[in-house]
Formats: sequence, C-alpha cells, structure tokens
Amino acid sequence: MKYKALFEPVNIGSVTLKNRFVMPAMDSSTTTAEHKFSKQSIDYLSARAEGGFGLVIAEFMAVDPSGFATPNQVGIYDDSFIPNLRELTDAIHAKNGKCCAQIHHAGIQTKTSCIGMRPLAVSGIPSTKYKEPVHEMTSREVYALIEKFADAGLRAKKAGFDFVEVHGAHGYLIAQFLSKATNKRCDEFGGSYENRARFASEVIKKIKVRCGSDFPVLFRISADEFMNGGNKIEDAVVYAKLAEKAGADAIHISTGSAAGGNIVTTYYTDPGFNVENAAKVKKAVHVPVICVGRINDPALAEEIIESGQADLISLGRQSICDSEFPNKIYEGREEEIFHCTGCMQRCYYSPGCDELDQGISCMINPFSGKEGRWTIKEAEEKKKIAVVGGGAAGLEAAWILAKRGHEIRVYEKGEMLGGQYRVACVAPKKQDMGKTVQTYEALCRRYGVKIYLNTEITEENIEELHADVILLTTGAVPVIPAIFGLDTEKVRLANDVLSGKTVITDKKVLMIGGGIVGCECAEFLHQYNNTVDIADMIPEFAEGLNKYPRAILLSSLREHGSAFYTETKVTEVLEDGIKGKRREEDICLRGYDEIVLAVGSKPDRSLEESLRKTGKEVHILGDAGEVRDAKYAIFEAAKLALSL
Repeated sequence: MKYKALFEPVNIGSVTLKNRFVMPAMDSSTTTAEHKFSKQSIDYLSARAEGGFGLVIAEFMAVDPSGFATPNQVGIYDDSFIPNLRELTDAIHAKNGKCCAQIHHAGIQTKTSCIGMRPLAVSGIPSTKYKEPVHEMTSREVYALIEKFADAGLRAKKAGFDFVEVHGAHGYLIAQFLSKATNKRCDEFGGSYENRARFASEVIKKIKVRCGSDFPVLFRISADEFMNGGNKIEDAVVYAKLAEKAGADAIHISTGSAAGGNIVTTYYTDPGFNVENAAKVKKAVHVPVICVGRINDPALAEEIIESGQADLISLGRQSICDSEFPNKIYEGREEEIFHCTGCMQRCYYSPGCDELDQGISCMINPFSGKEGRWTIKEAEEKKKIAVVGGGAAGLEAAWILAKRGHEIRVYEKGEMLGGQYRVACVAPKKQDMGKTVQTYEALCRRYGVKIYLNTEITEENIEELHADVILLTTGAVPVIPAIFGLDTEKVRLANDVLSGKTVITDKKVLMIGGGIVGCECAEFLHQYNNTVDIADMIPEFAEGLNKYPRAILLSSLREHGSAFYTETKVTEVLEDGIKGKRREEDICLRGYDEIVLAVGSKPDRSLEESLRKTGKEVHILGDAGEVRDAKYAIFEAAKLALSL
C-alpha cells in the first residue's frame, strides 16, 4: 500500500479507529425545522463512513434552545431527540464507521430572531457580527448551562454515539469563555487561563462523570482566532493542556472565529496551513491530536502523520468534495479523487442550481449531498453518444454516461482537455482546479470513454460522428463589443493573457471588464510587474465568486495599486485609454500601455444548426448553452447524463 500511515489504527480513549481519516462537523443545511437530522442528512453523513472515513463527527447540536446558531440546527437538549439521533448512529455503524456528536452553544454568535431572546453572553459584549444587545450570564446561569452540556453528552451516549466532541472553537460560547477578546468576567470564569478554561473543563469532567470514564470526549479549539485581541496558538496550547487535565481524550485543532473568519478557508490559503499549530499542541499533550486545514491530497496527509505532527487528519471541505477519499487512496485510485479547490461555490451557504439541489453539495462533484437520490444506474437502452468539446461539462457527462453503459466518444479540438476550466486554473492560487480535469479524465478512462484530441468537429465532418445522441459542449467565446475605436488587433483578450498567448510585462494596463475573468486576469498581470486599473459598467466587481474569495481578490487588487472604475460605460477606445461616462459624467482614462478586454463571453453554438440537421438527438451543455459559473455547467451535465 502506498500510504500506509493513513490506514494504521489509532486509539482515542477506549475506542479504536480503523484509520486516520476524520470528517469534522460542518453545517450541511439539510436538517429540519424540528431540529432533527433529515433522511438527506443521514444519507449524506453515512456515505462518508461508507467512503472509508474512520470517524464521522455529526454537525453541531444545540445543548439548549438558547444556543441555536441557525434556525434548523439539530437539538440534543431533550430526550425526545434520541430516536432521531439513533437513526444516524445506526446508519453510520452499518457502514463500518464510528460516529461522534458535537455538542454546542452559540452564545452571542446568534440573533434574537433565531432564538426568541437576547443571546447569552460570557460578558456584556455584543457580537461584532450581529451587533445586537446580549444578556451577560450570572454565575448561577453559567453553572446551569454546564449541566446542560453534561446532559447532552449523556444523550449522545444513549443515542449510540461512540464519542462526544465539546465545541470550544470558532467563536461560539465555550470559545467566548476561552478568548481574551470576549471574556471580561471578574468571577471564577474570567481572568486567568484556568478561570477562562473553567467552563470547558467542568463540561468535560461532568460528561466523564455522567457517561463513565471510558466514554471518549474530544475537545475542539481554534489555534488562532484571527480577531483583534483574540487567542493565538500560545493560548491554544495552554487550553489544550487544561482540557487534557480535565479528561479530554483527544484535541481537535481548528482555526478561526465566527467573528474573525478563517473557519473555512479558500484557495487563497495554502493546503496544510494549520499543521504547525497542530504540531505545537501535540508536543504539549499526551492524547491524540486531530489536524484540520485545507488538507486535500494523500501525500500531504501521509506526511503529517508520518512526521508525527498530528495523529489524525480532519478533512472538512475535502470530505464534502469526495466521500470516497479514503477508499480511493486505499484502493490505489488516487487519480479518481475529486480534490477540493477551495472555491466555496456550493459548500458554504451557497444556493443550489435548481429547486431540487438544496443543502450542501460541491461544484465539481454535484453527487455530494444527493446520496440516496442521485445514483448511477445501468442504462436500459445503450446508445452511441458523441461529446463535442472536452471541457468540464463534457467530461462530467462523458464518464457518467460511460459508467451507465453507453458508448462514448469525446472530441476536443485542442491538444489538452479542460476548455475554459483550464484557463480558470491559471489565476493565482487556483491551480487545484486543474486536478479536476485530471479526475474527470481518469474516470473517463476507467469507464472506457474514447477521447480524441486535436480533433475539431466542423460542418464538413459531422456525419463521421456516427452517434445516436450528440452533446454540444463547445463552451464560449469572448464578447467583442461594438465600441468606437476598438481595434481587435491592438486590444488584448483576457483569455489570451491567461492562456499565455499574450505576454504583458512591466506595463500600465487598463482592463475593460470587472467580472471574475477581468479581476483574476488583473491579479495574474500583477505577478509580471504590471499596474492594472479596471473599468466596467457594473457596480460591483468579481460578482459570482463566493464572498470570501471575492473579498480577498479585491483586497489583493487594491493592495497592488489597482484603481476601480465601477459604473463606467466605455464609449470610445483610444490609443492609450478610453473615453466614457461614469454615473452620467464624462470620463477619460489615458496613459496606458496596454488595453485588455474582458467584458464577458457568449455561447459558442456555431455547430448547433448543422447538428440539428442530422436528425440526431442533440443536447447543449455548459457555456454553449448559457454562460454561467462552472457549478451550473457541471451540475446540469451530471443531471442530463443520469437521464439519458
């Protein structure tokens, strides 16, 4: 076996895990208004156990109605929840996995409209996120809440969970006790490290008393809160030692705060960024340490375990992206792994692609979150299907159709697969998107798809396709607007810059277009000592990106000196700039060495009419159908492939 260390058993307290893979607790947006796990939730979580994860930590469960962070958060504050929780534990155990209940209280990280009362606070300090009045708890109320955590731990055991995890991270209630930024108490729960840790320590101790010393308790903590006055790794090490002293059987090292960010990280954060923090905690404690932080590659995971920097690997967004990550590694199918790209397009409170695509999912793997609903079944009637275009949509449809038994041929005019998706991965920090194309190609090979590169389908050779069904996935072409003075021989195209056809260095550049392509191309150009200003009619730049990578991208552009000309309509292109109107006022921008065009794309349907004339069944997918972000193209390709 290639990655032996990842599959060595490990003990957490009295329980043995079969491997080092952990799925951490994450809000799936699949739970019910009655605060229970839905069938979708159970299918989704148990699929990770089936995919080989040794430990599945179910998403956070409120120990009291005052602690809901979201309106549909699962409850564990009453015995009436136990039967529903038992459904989940039974499902995970049936898939040969171990399961853990994460018990939680939001504290000030909630809204009055969510819980029907003022949020409970460690101190009288409101949340910087919600900015609402809060109720500072008395000492008596604090002790009463400790009992509710202990009661929740006992319910977890009764429901069949193998572990309970005390949620002391991410700026929620226990983290608010631990944090210097939010704990301003002057009683036994504030001041010193031991006092600030008293709440967490008492919770751990009481769970051990209620459930027995052999019932394992995990403690999750943020190594760095990334907030003004918040805790750093040095603080986390102290708290980890105090948690161990109280009886914690493992320490789960995360980062961030609901107020400070970095709970879920984008592609701008390097894979394994939290490993050093986990290693510092591991040196200080004698119980297993679980490390999380953009770990999306088996080689990185193996190095972390082999080097002794952590004992277990917690795969957050990666477990959403590919439920079979451990099994694929174990079976030597690494080429078939869907690698999380950090895009956040479908996993982080993002809308679905249609009314049936609700709850958590993944841009590059739309099967995620639809376990039990989307299944790849053998086709009743096997067909010959031609896919014209080797981009993400075409490849996604191709491997699914081939797995169903159809005979599939993919025709790509270029010398490499990927289409627009390949261009997208050129922007800084987005290189993992290239792995997606490799995964689709590997799946195509596994299921017998025949791929023809350097093969352009034209009106002249359409008849040679010999197909029953044709999928047109030829992508899009850049829009060239009718602007006075626009000379396509002099103005550069953003896609040509990103693909290396055009090289611009040490220049002052004007980017016409502030969408995702224009802004990412500007960021790319900054690497080559260019200064880039951006002008567009739209009021907000880089819309369509998730808000977190978008904020980082725009901040990076500003830091590199980019000027933003929003709501600017270009009416004339000059030799060294443009004329136009900005909010009805005339504007003239001059002194530029290069002008780059990125005003969008339009579907490339040049073959549609000819394909229709063949009388064959024709479907149009991806940007060839409508230019949108990749999550729609991949989702619609998968959905169609399941129906043909």
